[in-house]
Order: sequence, then structure tokens, then C-alpha cells
Amino acid sequence: MLNINPPVFEPPGKDSFESSLWHETAISAQPYPRLEKAETADTLIIGAGYTGLSAAIELAGSGVDAIVLDAREPGFGASGRNGGQVIPAFKYDPDQIGKVFGESDGRAVLDMVSRTADAVFDLVRRFDIACEPTSGWIQAAHNQRSADMLASRCEQWRARGAPVDMLDAAQIKRLLGTDAYAAGVLFRHAGTVQPLSYARGLAAAAQSLGARIYNYSPVVKLERNGQGWRAATESATVDAARVVIATNGYTTPIWPGLRESIVPVYSMQIATDPLPEPIAREVMPVVRSMADTRRLVCYARKDGADRFIIGMRGPFKARPSEEDARGLVAAARALYPALQGMAFPYRWAGRVAMTADHIPHLHRLAPGVVAGLGYNGRGVGMATMMGRILAAACIDGAQGVPAYPCTPLKPIPFHMFYRVGVQAMVTYYRMLDRYS
Repeated sequence: MLNINPPVFEPPGKDSFESSLWHETAISAQPYPRLEKAETADTLIIGAGYTGLSAAIELAGSGVDAIVLDAREPGFGASGRNGGQVIPAFKYDPDQIGKVFGESDGRAVLDMVSRTADAVFDLVRRFDIACEPTSGWIQAAHNQRSADMLASRCEQWRARGAPVDMLDAAQIKRLLGTDAYAAGVLFRHAGTVQPLSYARGLAAAAQSLGARIYNYSPVVKLERNGQGWRAATESATVDAARVVIATNGYTTPIWPGLRESIVPVYSMQIATDPLPEPIAREVMPVVRSMADTRRLVCYARKDGADRFIIGMRGPFKARPSEEDARGLVAAARALYPALQGMAFPYRWAGRVAMTADHIPHLHRLAPGVVAGLGYNGRGVGMATMMGRILAAACIDGAQGVPAYPCTPLKPIPFHMFYRVGVQAMVTYYRMLDRYS
């Protein structure tokens, strides 16, 4: 049967991780070893992104012996490639969350979602992670219909005590420096981080607490071993009583049906060099992070050195070409005409894990095996929080961790054809965005 799934990891030379702005400007990576001999641990964590590293911090900090295995290095996947926007919100509005999860679970989920940004910034402060944290994020309406929708969203969050403000076009102009938007909502408790620096900081924090991290040690097999589990890499094994699978958009077939429960899509970004001071004053002069309300979301931010970064859905490849980036360059210059003469020397892409219901999934796959994945573009905050939730699932009597409902693992029907479906949906959404 034809297999049109992309490879889990692109061959050398076809991946954009090392050519990204984040790789260029991140704090230095720690030298973690490759797993070369058999090891044992109480808990094995597969994946050294935000989810796995947050879980490792919680477990090691509670005295649990934890090992983290990653196929490449901490932050290599989406955790080191995303836009670094820390957004304490789901795709669903608060009222919808109650309907989707039910009244009781809905309240718990809403409380958890509203605390995801706090979870990130608390870790940044606790471990003094040098990842350029900033506060404030704006969701901007590209037309009047979206402005009305945002007004309702703002009121729903306000009713639940969230620090959000409705903005008109003049306020958007003052805060973002563009007149492209009719209105917006300012989430004052949201913000940004340098995403790869944040991942590397989490890894260093986990190691300082006693977690053992291994690079270039992809798990190729996971199976029962007596009362526990054995994970095999290409060169060694780890025996553990419990396993946390935290691989998200880079999930492999090590657990039947897990990779097929999400759709990995590529998000592409481009970035300038540091903007000259006169232009930096015009581009995002007050709030340094935003996303719009289009179906194919366009998002943008500035980093600590006043580089401008913009991103949106990209083609199905980890190294986008100059041709692939032309639409993003045009979008950037439409938002900010002052960028007309600025080059965009950085371009890269990474996988975002989407779920069929647009909700992150928590699974108890078997006794002692848990997984969390599918953050639908809200991964910095939600993955950090999911790591805490997964760690709590491994600790008897864990306290102070928000509840999140477990759901059965449900592979998406006809998953092998997901690229065809995504490409058709992108074309359809692009048409709706153009004419709505």
C-alpha cells in the first residue's frame, strides 16, 4: 500500500533546525551523552521537548529516578522551532470548553488552560532560564466579523477573571504599529520566549535535579518486560516501571495507533536581522507578539534584538525554499511597509501536531504508560503544563497539579492520506480567508 507519510526525521541537509534564527541565537546546549549501555529507571520519558522536559523536572524534583531519551537533542522538534508565543488559551472559547468537556471537567480544563502561561514563566524564574521572556500577546481581527467574535471571546475570558482587554483599531495601531486590523484582544498574561533557549534551559534544569538525559538515542521498540517496560534504542535498552511518551508531532510507530491519532503539519517562519532603530520603533513598538484570526493563521513577533519574525502554515517539508517563503515576505511587508527594504535571511519549519477535535489529548495507553500530545498551535504553554500532568500520573498521591481528562486512543480514519486532506483543507481555507 502507498505510504505518503513524511519521514519522522529529515535526512541530513534537508532539515532547517540548524539554519533557524532560534538555533543561531539560543543559549548553548549542554553536552548530553548517547545511550550506550543498559540502564534502569523508575520512569522513562521518550522525547526531550517541552512536554518531556517539564515532566522530567516534576519527577526528578519529587525524587523520582527519571531517564529522558531523545532521537536528536532537547528542543530539536517543534519545541525548538515554534514561534515562542506563550498563549494561555485553547482554540475553543471558554463557553465552548464547558460544552466540549462537560460542566465539571470543563471548569477544571478552563482553570488549567488559564494557568499555562504562568507555568512557563514560573519555570523561567525558578531556574533562571535566559530565554528573553516578554509579556503581552494580541489576537488581531482581520475583518469586522472577526472583531465581533473577539469581543465575545474577550467578555468570556473577563467573566472568568482573565487579564484581557478589548482593543479598537486605534489602540492596535499604537501597540502593534500597523493599521491592518479592525480590533483585537490583548492577553496581558501571555507573552513570548526564545523557544530553543527555553527548551535547553528546561533540559539543564531537569539534569540539575537528577534526571538523566540522552541525545541521539531514538527508541525503536517499546515492549513489556515483566511488571515494567523495556525501551530499546539502536545501541542499548532502558528498563522502567513507567513510561511517558512525549513525542507530539515527531511521534514514531513505537506505540500502535499513537502516530495515527494526530496530523503533523508544518509551520514555516522567516526572520530579519536586527531592525535599524527607526524601523524597530515602527514595528511592534509596544506589544511584541501577535496572531491574526484568519483560518490559516499568520503570527508575528520581535525578539530581544529587534529581529522581526513572521510565520504561518508551510509546505510539507522541513527546509522551506526561498520560493516557499515569498508569501510570508509579502505578508510581512503588507503589515509593515517599513520592512520593504529589509531582507529575511532566516527561514525554517517544524511540525505542529493537530488533533481531529482541536483539543490536546492525554492517554493512559496501558498500565504504567501515559502519553500527551496534539497541542494545535498552543504548544509552549500547553506542552509545559501537560508535562506536569503526565508526571503527576506517574506519582502516587501527587498534589497541586491541574486535572485533565483522559481520552481513549482513537486513530484518525484513513490517516495515511492525511497530506491529501490537509492540502485540500489549506486550499479551501485560503479561499475563505481571501474572500471573507
